[in-house]
Amino acid sequence: MELSATTRISTILRENPAAIEAIVSINKHFEKLRNPVLRKVLASRVTIADAARIGKCRVEDFYEKLEPLGFSIASKTSHNKRAISMETDVLEKPAFMANLKQESVLVLDVRDTIAKGDDPFLRIMDAVNKLDTEQVLCIVNTFEPIPLIAIVRPKGFDYYTETLGPNLVKTYFKRQSAGGQVEVKEAATAENFDELLARYSGKLQEIDVRQMEMPQPMVSILGALETLPQDEALYVHHRKVPQFLLPQLTERGFQVSIKEVGPNEVYLLIYR
Repeated sequence: MELSATTRISTILRENPAAIEAIVSINKHFEKLRNPVLRKVLASRVTIADAARIGKCRVEDFYEKLEPLGFSIASKTSHNKRAISMETDVLEKPAFMANLKQESVLVLDVRDTIAKGDDPFLRIMDAVNKLDTEQVLCIVNTFEPIPLIAIVRPKGFDYYTETLGPNLVKTYFKRQSAGGQVEVKEAATAENFDELLARYSGKLQEIDVRQMEMPQPMVSILGALETLPQDEALYVHHRKVPQFLLPQLTERGFQVSIKEVGPNEVYLLIYR
């Protein structure tokens, strides 16, 4: 298999699972690939160039680690001639960050919202949809918002993430061109919760994520779904409707029925 800067990490791992440890050896940032749930969420979204920028390393580092596993490099001659410029492209911030003007930056700090157990999803999406092409939205969080990036990036936004400390991550979004709103499709909720619960009686797996801190609830739910038998359903005890999770369920072919029973008490029934 030939590699280029635009090759997705998921494609590499499908070709040769041993590539996981090869990539992890490049940089500690890539240790998340050892987690099968995070690997599924992250690897399908990220190219070699993206990963190099996240890990503050070179595209060439990936080539050097992966070649011994049987991977080849596309247009290797031209690659060698361009090695220095490719490294610069990866290590430097994108153009909109290099030319960033503080007066054009809108800052949305969601750390307190998350600490209180509330979901900042609607606030973030409202800010994203109000963003014009001259503005940059800065989301301040305690972790890299991979689900948010997965939703927003394909809709015509550039982004850049910088980790400033163990619990301080800033992610910047800039609209590439004038366009419509970012719409988030929720997972299908066609059937009544109690009727579904009765249908899956004896075929339920339960998980309680109410005491977990973000993003662990989503990671745990997706992990449980990885091994869920075709004819069973996952019964989730949650504190709130997990807005970031819903698009991920749709993408994986799941449906969900939701029952809000009181403050900080929500039941999800996830099934195929």
